[in-house]
Amino acid sequence: MNRIIWWIVGLLLLASVAVVGQDLSDAGLLTALDDARFFDDDVTQVRIRIVSETPDETREADLSISFLETEDGSYARIEFASPDDLAGQIFLSTPDATYFFGPDLDFPIKTSATQEVFGDAAVAQTSGIRFAESYTLGDRRTVVSDDGSERWEIDLAAIDYTVAFQAVTVTVDPDTLRADSAILYAVSGLPFYEVFYEDYVSRDDTSDIYVATQRIVNLLLIGRVTTSEILEIGSPVLPVEWFDPDQLAGGTAP
Repeated sequence: MNRIIWWIVGLLLLASVAVVGQDLSDAGLLTALDDARFFDDDVTQVRIRIVSETPDETREADLSISFLETEDGSYARIEFASPDDLAGQIFLSTPDATYFFGPDLDFPIKTSATQEVFGDAAVAQTSGIRFAESYTLGDRRTVVSDDGSERWEIDLAAIDYTVAFQAVTVTVDPDTLRADSAILYAVSGLPFYEVFYEDYVSRDDTSDIYVATQRIVNLLLIGRVTTSEILEIGSPVLPVEWFDPDQLAGGTAP
């Protein structure tokens, strides 16, 4: 009898999650998708490994990503530890612009959030694309996946032209409100990358869920796959100067 009761309770819980998903506002759904993919705001730094595979070679890099939240918006600093030829290179994402700085430069250079960091992992994908901050929700349709389960396909449109990828189609598990994958479109409208969100895990035995592994498949160049894996998560207090482009080289960024 107890097993039957728990089985019924489980079915009711799954059904309630699906109903809640249907009843969410557009903004609420996008926020739920972000909350599932990203760790809590107390995390200020992660270490990741990126593996780039092409038909010709496989390369690996070790990087740290540091985060800062202010009243002005979100900042992310991506810094290479290895390989040796890239060590010390920095990509800095700010609410106003994206910058690149290297040990051989006298000042940081403005670049784009679509600039590749390593392999096909662009600045936006590496620091994390937050749907709720950058997109509005368009069409939502129900599709059947290869294993026979139902999924939502959700079309997103960028809020303005500063967003790295102007259109995204996200495939979502309606029972868990977790994104399975996302297709990122180039400005021309061609599908550019498909990003697979793999290995949803809990942090330190808490309720904080995040995506530990992200796999990027290049849809224009066959055989190119880039996988990033979170190796360490921490909450150190970071100097604000790390996120100021004017401080990267001790001078003023143009």
